[in-house]
Amino acid sequence: MADASPYDAVLYPARAFVQTHPDRLATLATLFGLAPAPPSDCRVLELGCGAGGNLLPMAAGLPGSTFVGIDTSRRAIERARALTDSLGVGNVAFEDASIEDYEPPAGGVDYVIAHGVYSWVPEHVRERLLALCAAALSPHGVAYVSYNALPGGHPRQALREMLAYHVEGMQAPGEQMAAARGFLRLLSAAGEADDELAKTLGPEARKLSEHVDALFFHDTLSEHNRPLYFHEFVADAAAHDLQFLSEAQFSEMQVDALPEQLREALGTISDPLRREQYLDFLKERMFRQSLLCHAGLPLDRTPRPGRLASLAVSGPLRWSSDEDSGRVAFAGAGGAHLTTGHPLVIGALKAIGDAWPAALSIAQLAPADELATICAALLRCYAANLVYLHVHPPAVSAVAPARPRVSALARLEATQGELVTTLRHTGLRLDDAFGRRLVTLLDGTRDRAAVLAELAPDAGMGRDELSDALGHRLERLARAGLLLPDSE
Repeated sequence: MADASPYDAVLYPARAFVQTHPDRLATLATLFGLAPAPPSDCRVLELGCGAGGNLLPMAAGLPGSTFVGIDTSRRAIERARALTDSLGVGNVAFEDASIEDYEPPAGGVDYVIAHGVYSWVPEHVRERLLALCAAALSPHGVAYVSYNALPGGHPRQALREMLAYHVEGMQAPGEQMAAARGFLRLLSAAGEADDELAKTLGPEARKLSEHVDALFFHDTLSEHNRPLYFHEFVADAAAHDLQFLSEAQFSEMQVDALPEQLREALGTISDPLRREQYLDFLKERMFRQSLLCHAGLPLDRTPRPGRLASLAVSGPLRWSSDEDSGRVAFAGAGGAHLTTGHPLVIGALKAIGDAWPAALSIAQLAPADELATICAALLRCYAANLVYLHVHPPAVSAVAPARPRVSALARLEATQGELVTTLRHTGLRLDDAFGRRLVTLLDGTRDRAAVLAELAPDAGMGRDELSDALGHRLERLARAGLLLPDSE
């Protein structure tokens, strides 16, 4: 059994990370030429699983797969087990174990997840983490490892060193955090009075001071927090016969958004790994979410549009048309955009937007003789983060069914706090009591009239106003990917 962990003293928030989901990992592996295990029938290991906020929703949504999470925080593991038992999810196990001592199950696993671990542990644990990935992964398995990166991490590391000096000798987490936040306020004030500091440490000090306690304590004030250059991480992985596959966010590897001069300079670098490192230099990247696979596997470093024909696609697209030119401008999440005049592409993107949050089969978006055109366009859209690709899209309802239903996990989460996990493995914040109460009622047994009757006593509004509010809320839940399809 593992020794007591600092995560017992300050429990880390339990939440889902969409970039770690087997659907994302399998999709990227497919694009780069691997044959990954299907998310519907795979084995997943999470290192540093905390209270199960990431792994448990995966297990609930993929009942044909098996999941194991390990962590040294006994409090977190106990909470994960209690939540699992209350939901009756039988395909996930949580173990109180350290990375150093854990031995992978016989037969290995298809996906290893280590989110928020690698930079935050001692060197010997980092070595063991990579060795464990190499030993545990199936032949076409994929490991996800996130870490703080350089050169962007330099200002934050400087602040960490100052704060370590400032809180030296303090033992209680609360005392450390109060003192550290006070010092950050001083730095922020100094930045307001000094133009040079305002450009460097001042903004970073303000960002850190806004972090919630758990993130602030375990990241900023952690004894271990080593940022590293991409080439250093690749070398560490290679020492364990692992190779870089991709970033978990495909758009992060693209250069199209850079100025022309920078694109041309990067285009002269033929080695894709060296090009990745220079991209980090130019973007001053401070965080990476890298995927690894076995070193002996041949990879296609230039994803082929034809591989999209077997995938599905989704995207929260909006659009506006220019009647004079016939061109249509599409916008997605995070400012992603594309303008096209190609009728077939316009039709496909509008269909994708209309279907959101559900996904559409790419093969059904165009006749067979036009499919190559659609695949090439969607690959460009994916590179721009305008759409999402899936090998195993989530089953969601784009509209509220007659008897609206959310997952048992989301209903339970709504009784415990503001953040609930959607079927797309993202978090949705319910910032008022009305929204949280509504979600707890959506178990598929009530039609809208019954839901209204349950909400009315505490709603503080008339029936017509309440009915309108319910309609708007259900629409929001559907757009977020929280509503399950009609079970009838």
